[in-house]
Amino acid sequence: MNTPEKDPRRFRLVISITVFILFTMLIVAILLLIGVLPHKNDPTEDTSSASTTGAPVTEVTEKPEASETPKTEKPEKEVRVEQSIIENMASATEVKGITVTDEMLEKGILNEGNKTRLMNVMERAARGEAITIAYIGGSITAGSLANPQETGCFAALTTKWWSDTFPKAKINYVNAGIGATDSWVGAHRAADDVNSKKPDLVVCEFAVNDGQGWNQETYDSLLRTLLTGPSEPAVVALMIAHKYGSFADKHAPVAFKYELPIITYSALLTQKLVSWEKVGNADGTHPDNPGHQLIAHLLTSYYRKVLSEINDTKPGEYKVPKLSGSLTRCRYTNADILYSDELTADSSIGFEAGPVYKILNHDQGWKTQTGGFLTFTVEAREIGVIWLQRNSDPNGKYATYELFIDGESKGLLPGVAESWGTHLEYKTEMLGDEPATHTIELRQAEGTTGSEFEILGIGVSR
Repeated sequence: MNTPEKDPRRFRLVISITVFILFTMLIVAILLLIGVLPHKNDPTEDTSSASTTGAPVTEVTEKPEASETPKTEKPEKEVRVEQSIIENMASATEVKGITVTDEMLEKGILNEGNKTRLMNVMERAARGEAITIAYIGGSITAGSLANPQETGCFAALTTKWWSDTFPKAKINYVNAGIGATDSWVGAHRAADDVNSKKPDLVVCEFAVNDGQGWNQETYDSLLRTLLTGPSEPAVVALMIAHKYGSFADKHAPVAFKYELPIITYSALLTQKLVSWEKVGNADGTHPDNPGHQLIAHLLTSYYRKVLSEINDTKPGEYKVPKLSGSLTRCRYTNADILYSDELTADSSIGFEAGPVYKILNHDQGWKTQTGGFLTFTVEAREIGVIWLQRNSDPNGKYATYELFIDGESKGLLPGVAESWGTHLEYKTEMLGDEPATHTIELRQAEGTTGSEFEILGIGVSR
């Protein structure tokens, strides 16, 4: 029998099909091996998800996808003061008869300054702690021509905002304003009249009275004395003006150096944003009630702004600039007033130590009704004699004295001079950069009439 010849085309077809089947089986095996295709008998097969992903359900449910970043929750914002206190804080002091514009507030808050210490005080007040707020300055700070003076002055009005905003806190109020005084007197009074009260906040104002050549340095020294006091208070620089201006231009550079908040009622007057007739008295110096209210409005508007920002501000730290960075030499920082109950005269004729006319917070001085002389020895680098001066003498009662330091005449101390009323006056002399022993002598001036004279205290810087 003859065997039929093989068909080459059929043979090639069979070979191709066989190769294709084998290649397909190989691909399927590889896919099964790496897990792309599901195993028919796999008990973990999930037809809802694994059929599309090809991954076992345990991997899908227990591991995040490689491209997914785990989510982290943002930390909650620190609440320094309860939101309810902020939402219900007292309004800025009302100013009767005057509309306070945005421009007035913008000009009146000259510098927001470093708010660290002030925010710390607000935190403590919000917790219900006792807070002491002190004010030091001249007659406007004391409340002159506010009616009633005790509650109508800017200091009392501003303190009321604190009491109304923080009703759980005990707010202690210290008004250390004394009429006709400048920052020389303030620097010598600060330790005794302010720092000894351990204030948490001090408002300092002397721009009206600081007309002496040394006042920028005494103002600089005063701010440094307050800021470095035992209680390390927050300090606000307040700048007030009379009808014809102020010395705020000398104070502002100093306050900027200390990064202090600067509130300037002075700018509103000098830039004609408000007229003197609407806020001031006919004497051209002192504000009436609307003026005191406007000053308080500027201060309380600033406080409101600070409180509204407190929960968005992390607690910080305020450091008093080094002395080397001060605008002046600050030679009045370690200053004090010596009274007769702590300083004994070396020799005295005609003078008695004891109570005198009370202008300063202490009334222990020296006075004479018959004339005479008085000598002291003190350790100091600067000396100032503070005496009582009147504005009239119809009966010729009051004498003029001459001041000698280390035997050298430093000028006359008139018991009478044209002024606005009975007030204190002082004469100061800087004697060196370091404390040294000096003698002070007071003698009745030659040719003077009258015999009465009162020394209120001896100012020294050590």
